[in-house]
Amino acid sequence: MTRCPFPLAHPLWALLLAALLAACLASHAQAGASLPQTIVLSPEALYNSRQKVRVREGSVRAAMVALKAEADAAMRSPVEPVSAKPQAGMGKPARAYHSLAPYWWPDPASQNRLPYVRRDDERNPEADSDRYDHKRLTRMARTVRTLALAWYFTGNELYAARASAHLRAWFCDPQTRMVPNLEHARMRPGHDRGNRTGIIETAALIPVCDAIRLLEPSRAWTMDDTRRTREWFGKYLGWMLRSEQGRAEAAALDNHGTWFDAQAAVFALFRNDRELARAVAGLTGNRRITTQILPDGSMPRELARSRPRRSVFSNLEAFAILASVGERCGLDLWHWASATGQSIRKALDRAGPHLDPANPLPASRAGRFTPYAYVPLFRRAALVYNDTSYLDYLDPLDSEILARVLNLTIDPRPPEAPPHARTVAHPKPRPH
Repeated sequence: MTRCPFPLAHPLWALLLAALLAACLASHAQAGASLPQTIVLSPEALYNSRQKVRVREGSVRAAMVALKAEADAAMRSPVEPVSAKPQAGMGKPARAYHSLAPYWWPDPASQNRLPYVRRDDERNPEADSDRYDHKRLTRMARTVRTLALAWYFTGNELYAARASAHLRAWFCDPQTRMVPNLEHARMRPGHDRGNRTGIIETAALIPVCDAIRLLEPSRAWTMDDTRRTREWFGKYLGWMLRSEQGRAEAAALDNHGTWFDAQAAVFALFRNDRELARAVAGLTGNRRITTQILPDGSMPRELARSRPRRSVFSNLEAFAILASVGERCGLDLWHWASATGQSIRKALDRAGPHLDPANPLPASRAGRFTPYAYVPLFRRAALVYNDTSYLDYLDPLDSEILARVLNLTIDPRPPEAPPHARTVAHPKPRPH
């Protein structure tokens, strides 16, 4: 039996325990001392929830239990950058992002099964396999976001350290970091090397930017890590704005175009390029709202898609992200309206009743719809418009699940004023 080198009552143990406790308390205090510098997640809501966690308020108990359970599971998630995919027969650089167009299948009539053929509304499970990077990317983004939130609310540096390991593998380490472009995204074997629609897949990196902002005060994340990730996002944003695929995706007049702008605005602001972020967000009214949302709030191009309900809510999510960027840049997109009344609010009002799983949009095909992913839209709307009727759309949903879903990041009640609060003017643009 191995003996302890000194008894538990030894003064050195007391000193070690005191030092550990002090470090945890310091990290805890550092995490919640001032407003976080997040871009999409509301800094005020995060801070307000952090204060509630500190006093163990019952309204956040279920959300904290769920977050800690998810974070503990995320601690076991392997670090798997793009270079982790099997390379046999891929014919692509190891660090290049590689994904398959999801509705394209091998041609059974062809001897070599090429070229792939399209099957409308039939998703090829091969696209979600670990042979490709799409699911690998979304797993990393979900893991990093969960761990960063867990660090912010608990101060546990183990969460920050694990999140940092994932981020360094994807964006910092020269041996494993992803090549900052999507030249091979949503490729259709036998047709092309990649498709412009694949750019929507890096929308998963939007919460990663917020996660990094949350982690920056931690001891696990360094200034060099911040420099390297900003450099990576700068190169990727440059590719988005200048490449043939990027220009084509920016020209899309549906949710693909909205998500392109949402990514460009967030990535620019993450790099502290406020001028570019403001320029992109400032075009939302005339470039996106007037071309996609009718005066009655409907979105015809999304309604024409094979899964219209998902497309409508996804587009609204992208608009909300642009509005959040606008808030950081002195623009009020939430209240922007065209001369004929086209606006984000009208679209929310039109879509709201269909958050109820039992109330699909007309012509919607039967299929899975997960409303809880869009709960933050309506909690945020209730706060932005000072209108609790937006919370009525949540009534058909399971109350126990609602108590856990993002209750820490979206608080419909006005937050308390924190110390060191930053103030941003939000002048309302004139309708065009």
